[in-house]
Amino acid sequence: MRSEPVAGLRHADELTTATLLDLAEGVVDAIWVRAFHPAEECRAALPPIIEACERASYTLTDDFQSIGTSMGEAAESAENRRRYLRTAAATCELIRGRIFAGRLSPLDRLRLVLDELWPAGATVARHEGAMLLPGIIRRWPAGGHANPHIDQRDVPLLAGYGLRRRIGTNVYLEVPPPEDGGHVDFWGVYRDERSYDAERRADYGLDRDALGEPVWSCRPGQGDLLMFDAARVHGVRRVERGARVTAACFVGVRTATQPLVLFA
Repeated sequence: MRSEPVAGLRHADELTTATLLDLAEGVVDAIWVRAFHPAEECRAALPPIIEACERASYTLTDDFQSIGTSMGEAAESAENRRRYLRTAAATCELIRGRIFAGRLSPLDRLRLVLDELWPAGATVARHEGAMLLPGIIRRWPAGGHANPHIDQRDVPLLAGYGLRRRIGTNVYLEVPPPEDGGHVDFWGVYRDERSYDAERRADYGLDRDALGEPVWSCRPGQGDLLMFDAARVHGVRRVERGARVTAACFVGVRTATQPLVLFA
């Protein structure tokens, strides 16, 4: 695996201006905030999430369910790209109006916090004046997992931003019982995305068995926030019982004098 060797993973347990800047500069690799979103609000959102996930389809893999067309899908074809832009507003309305039913969604909460903490604020990414999807919801039922992978920075819809770092962000709405999987595992960092592409599996991601033991694993609790450098190889362990549900987005970083941009 042609990624940078690491002895471990440096993480902070608070989201502050200082830790956010450290994450953006690579001084820390992750921020893990416990109880970022109220657990009772997470639980209240689960029934409509299950209903919406059962109706949705995700074209890249059958390993989990997804509400909304993702940036990864949009990068696969021109038709997916058009669908992504066409459905972004409707997906936002579904998440805000139906799933969270007038309560502040965890990713809307996060955007407000980031806008206050980052020196130049935070906003939703746009492409040719059209809003990109600011957040997505994913559900791993029993048997679901995610192969080790990176989330690539060079995406056509984001070309105008010149991002230098892409921060993966998840708020955990449901987690499996203890010892029943759903952990997030982390390995090394790919700086050259072409090297990653050369080693990808036929379906998606990398071969877990070939990577060896992860350098760090975490099992977030319900309501926790996890932010990490998306160039770091990461994967989700198989869910044995229960389900794993996250509200997810990416935070794009340019410089401290330019706003952060959120997209999913």
